[in-house]
Amino acid sequence: MAEKLLHTDITAATFRDDAVSAELPERARIVVVGGGVVGTSIALHLAEAGEHDVVLLERHRIASGTSWHAAGLVVRARGTHALTTISDRSVGIYAGLEERTGVEVGFNRCGSLTLATTPGRWDELRYGAGVARHHGLDVEEVGPSAVEQLWPIAQAEGVVGALHQPGDGHLNPGMAVLALAKAAHAAGVRVHEGAAVLEVERDARGVTGVRTDRGTVACEHVVLACGLWTRDLAWAAGAAVPLYAAEHVHVSTGDIDGVVSTLPVLREPDSYFYARHNAGGLMIGAFEPNGIPRSTDSIGPNFAFGEFPPDWDHFAPVRTNAERRIPALSSATWERFLNGPESFTPDANFCLGETNEVDRLWVAAGFNSQGIIFGPGAGAALAAWITSGVPQDDVSEVDVRRFAREQSNRRYLHARTFEGLGRLYAMHWPGLEAHTARDVRRGVLYGRLRDARACFGEANGWERPMWFAPPGVEPVTQYSYQRPNWFPCAAEEHMAARESAALFDLSSFAKIDVAGPDALAVVQSLCTRNCDVTVGRVTYTLMLNERGGIELDGTVVRLAEDRYRIITPTVAHAKTLGMLRRETAGRAAAVFDATSGHATLALMGPASRAILQSITPDNISGAAFPFGTAQELELGTGYALALRVSFVGELGFELYPTTDQAPALFDALVAAGEDRGLRLAGYHALNSLRCEKGFRHLWHDIGVADDPYQASMEWLLSADTGFRGKDALSTAHAHVPERRLRLIRLDDPDPLLLHGETVFRDRHAVGFVTSGGYGHAIGAACGLAMLAADAPSDSEYTVDVGGTLVPATVADEPWHDPTAQRMRA
Repeated sequence: MAEKLLHTDITAATFRDDAVSAELPERARIVVVGGGVVGTSIALHLAEAGEHDVVLLERHRIASGTSWHAAGLVVRARGTHALTTISDRSVGIYAGLEERTGVEVGFNRCGSLTLATTPGRWDELRYGAGVARHHGLDVEEVGPSAVEQLWPIAQAEGVVGALHQPGDGHLNPGMAVLALAKAAHAAGVRVHEGAAVLEVERDARGVTGVRTDRGTVACEHVVLACGLWTRDLAWAAGAAVPLYAAEHVHVSTGDIDGVVSTLPVLREPDSYFYARHNAGGLMIGAFEPNGIPRSTDSIGPNFAFGEFPPDWDHFAPVRTNAERRIPALSSATWERFLNGPESFTPDANFCLGETNEVDRLWVAAGFNSQGIIFGPGAGAALAAWITSGVPQDDVSEVDVRRFAREQSNRRYLHARTFEGLGRLYAMHWPGLEAHTARDVRRGVLYGRLRDARACFGEANGWERPMWFAPPGVEPVTQYSYQRPNWFPCAAEEHMAARESAALFDLSSFAKIDVAGPDALAVVQSLCTRNCDVTVGRVTYTLMLNERGGIELDGTVVRLAEDRYRIITPTVAHAKTLGMLRRETAGRAAAVFDATSGHATLALMGPASRAILQSITPDNISGAAFPFGTAQELELGTGYALALRVSFVGELGFELYPTTDQAPALFDALVAAGEDRGLRLAGYHALNSLRCEKGFRHLWHDIGVADDPYQASMEWLLSADTGFRGKDALSTAHAHVPERRLRLIRLDDPDPLLLHGETVFRDRHAVGFVTSGGYGHAIGAACGLAMLAADAPSDSEYTVDVGGTLVPATVADEPWHDPTAQRMRA
């Protein structure tokens, strides 16, 4: 049925006759692998950007992998600003396809209606409505009575509220992909069906071509947009792309009285289902919390227009929920059970960009059953990235380089995918942690932290302490859009860092050494600050791309004349390695990953020096060990590299013992701090402390879409070195930037700041919050916000906090700044 529908008017694709019979070219500049919604969009937008030598290879027929069996849902707004930009762009592309190509895509802009049946879900929807309004999208918060008006055959029992978005809808996914392919062909793309890519060929400098079952095509760039098969092709070429397939189901009924094409797409995420009009009946789709993972071996390499057997028992709970909300389903005839594969990633965001390991190997895959929603917009974003060499959009949350290589392990992916399917409709709580595929990467101090009642979170597979529970409190997070159960515990940890001392385990931070005669040249080309400093100096710096966008921030330590250590955030580990690998190519320098070989202990607070001095015979006074320097210290029964730096805005030391010595050092610090007010502290406290100080968080506050001027970090730009991106900055900022990162604080002490909230001045939106926390020392929520550059520093602002406008103050100086007296003492 769906295959027949897909191939209706297939002759409208003028490339059809040539696509199967034509010989593959021997060479192309860019080869796109995969003829689904993503691959066809990439090819089209490459051609529109002026790339005249693009080949698209599809192993079977256009849309035959997973695009053909999609439900065709189209959504303008998503949960973040960056994703909303991509999805809204997709809607614009779909809107013009039929007129452009003559292919009828069945775009029905009937709107959508998302129900909340719990207070927490209603909080989530209201935060999402704020993002939609920020982008100028129509959105209406409605009550139960409006639900029955918009959906007369549904009953509103138990509904707390709903979000009506008139600009959403649905379309025929197969025909939409066909239209994209036709448009790409008309723009000059050579489309070849029946050409299975067996291998990505490469040498030490990057990709050289693809080997297919019809011959080899040499090329400069390869784009893998082949859905669930992307991981295996990439891995065989030496690149990690963590995604895994799961079964995804939608079931369609016969005609139902009262079902009309104008019904909005109905979503009830608390009950794991959506419903849309389909030929006089309804299509009910499921995002159940207990997904069924499928390995590529179980699917097979020749799977095309394929389906898995119906599993009515697995679908039964979702069916019951749908029939409760839409009583007419109970007597309807269920005519079509469609069970097909979709690919899912560890964090439920897709993978986009150039791989860390292989130059000019690009990916756009793992769309978590949202390929139709994101595909055209993501294709446009990747095409712009390929043609310009740098991202043109904020792609930080979908950049394939955010993942650790370990996360491509198939056993890990299989376990995570049980949860991955349902995460689309699960509650998107602030700080939500995955509960599957855990305990994969444990630091050497894990056992001690667990015994100290740590509640762990996960980042790139690492188990990290988020907060510590006192006796009588279970170390399990109870999520909330208001103050969660860990709030008072993190508050005590926060105040310990401000008033006495706190000890943080930051061992998952990336620690990469660069050594050799050209080590200085490598870091000077990457870092915006001059790193030609004396041995033992510590330099905080940015690393930019050619356009001047911020790729990384981190700490650089000169360990010797020919050796540096670069320390970056956990989530930037693979990206840091990738950037250094590229920069050292052809140079007399080598890169060593020291992350797992060294723990990281951050001892922070006014009492930190006294605690540390009690376990070392070395002089660590301010004069002997000044701020911004590094020394090897004799600590307890061992030795460790120590840095005088602070991410919390207090006097502090970062300690880097080897992992074999870390437990003894930890024990010594805890014992020494027992009478000095020392507390163990987690990442929630670390976040709130840095928000009070105004320190930036990579990929939340700063990223590739921001340059140092926009990030208010121009003080990190060296006038003496020729770092990457410097020329672009001098051109871009002959004038004042249009936006700048500022500090913001709510004037009401009760609400919280999360991220993404719109900031208003004189009832006009002037920006949004990039990250937030609660400033326990100042008694109010605070964070950072990207605002119009001319926005003044005063208290004439409001912030949309979950639908409520809260007065706020904007400033340029930190809310809590003890640096002059303590941090640099």
